[in-house]
Amino acid sequence: MSDDAAYLLARARALRVVPVPDGADVLRRLGRAAEAVERRLVAVAAGDGAAGLLVAWGHDVEPAGAGQEWGGTHREASPSVLLMLGACLRACWTDVDQAPFPGEAAAEEDVLAAVVPPDAVTVREGIAQYAPTAPYRKALRVLRACGYLAADAGDGMVRLGPVVAAWPERDVDELRRGYPLLPHRGEG
Repeated sequence: MSDDAAYLLARARALRVVPVPDGADVLRRLGRAAEAVERRLVAVAAGDGAAGLLVAWGHDVEPAGAGQEWGGTHREASPSVLLMLGACLRACWTDVDQAPFPGEAAAEEDVLAAVVPPDAVTVREGIAQYAPTAPYRKALRVLRACGYLAADAGDGMVRLGPVVAAWPERDVDELRRGYPLLPHRGEG
């Protein structure tokens, strides 16, 4: 792999989503660099709606240590993060016959209502009124920072992020089977 190709790959990994490079030669070099390290390029929409590329693990490649106990070498997601991811996925992925990404925008308050018990009481007025939702709001920030959700646009909406576009089809199929179990705001 040439230094130029290594740079292109490192840049794409660091920025998470990069614009599609101009010129077939540059795109080809980036693709070969990704393949050389068992990665693949996934076409996604960049933050501004333009076409972009995400570097993801290659098909049928599990990251080193996936599913293994390595004595604390990786950090597990907290229950609140996992619940929020499930609630966001259920709220934004409205047609399970389609791919989950890009999905649809969902109101942040509706997603929070899917994980916070309706009888959660606040201690007092002011900042304490947010106590029941605090761990879930933090989970939203974590999911956005990791790319599972799109960056906060300031409009009170939640959108699936580019990392969801890179999920292998076998994982999406598993999510389809478990879709009814994902947290969601009950009809009432």
